[in-house]
Amino acid sequence: MARRLCSLPRDYSQLGPSRPSPEVAAPLRVGIVVTPNFTLMPLACFTDFLRLAGDESDFSRRIYCDWDLLSHNLDPVRASCGLEMIPGRAYADPRDYDFIVVHGGILHGEQTTPPELYDFVAAATRHGIPVAGNCSGSFILAEMGLLAGKRCAVHFALAGALRQNFPDIIPVTDRPVVADGNIITCPGGLASIKLAMYLVSNACGESRAHKAYHYLLGDHGFDKDGVIEEHDLGLNCGDRRVANAIGLMRQKMYELCSVAEIAGSVGTSERELSRLFQKHLQMAPSQYWRQMRLKAARWMVLNSDRSIAQIAYECGFSDCAHLVNWFKRTYEITPAKLRRSHRQLGLR
Repeated sequence: MARRLCSLPRDYSQLGPSRPSPEVAAPLRVGIVVTPNFTLMPLACFTDFLRLAGDESDFSRRIYCDWDLLSHNLDPVRASCGLEMIPGRAYADPRDYDFIVVHGGILHGEQTTPPELYDFVAAATRHGIPVAGNCSGSFILAEMGLLAGKRCAVHFALAGALRQNFPDIIPVTDRPVVADGNIITCPGGLASIKLAMYLVSNACGESRAHKAYHYLLGDHGFDKDGVIEEHDLGLNCGDRRVANAIGLMRQKMYELCSVAEIAGSVGTSERELSRLFQKHLQMAPSQYWRQMRLKAARWMVLNSDRSIAQIAYECGFSDCAHLVNWFKRTYEITPAKLRRSHRQLGLR
């Protein structure tokens, strides 16, 4: 008889967030439209990237990113692998979202795409909502005439079919994401991560995309064609303790955490981590972390309507005065003055 290892479930609540989530409207809201026989793995990669970018660490709160799986009704939609997913909402007003992503799959399946899907995408384009085609979802956009004369990122296996059926479209097989006007395309597969990176970077800032990408791929790093360059994270330092420490710093942007705790989490001491940062990045961990927070704060000042106090909280500064002090020392301007000058120039 097998030995019973544990009679009661363990309590992992200490792994949860140490601070309440900030009261902000998500700057990125994505409506995901799937076709019958959609590919499950690319959809999972895309949505899990949004999940990781939407909160600190792996807490899964939808603070900075939110999304819905949409369909014409709430009946399960079957993926090409046979698993089914239940939509969270039926098609409504596309203006509820900042992006609509049409996610496709097998083109030769027996089930046809419901006409309501085309109607919803057409409504989104009429309202100026950017639309992305992921995997063979780009063929839906092509059928609607939305890709006429445009470049389209397509999987190499489907490039011939795209040329044959839509000769006025320019297939691109060597890029993970192509943005041409208000239409974005992605070939699917693991490139779906790059599509999510593109949306998150533009709506939430590169710090959010950095955090999610490092958490998702860990030690595998960044390739040169990605949205985020390798040197931005110090991943070329040759010591994974430094790279992983930077990843944890991004995951804990506003959580209460010390450099000593970061060092312990990557298997070293605070003193040793400081030595490694000085060796590879020529600065202390606390300085690197502060620069990371200031860069995120600057992006929020220029690209959001959050108050300076709210930005200070979200970027891990003890209070507004602390942020303003370091912001002025770094950028030689206060956050409020930078925001005013930015708007007076008509940049936002």
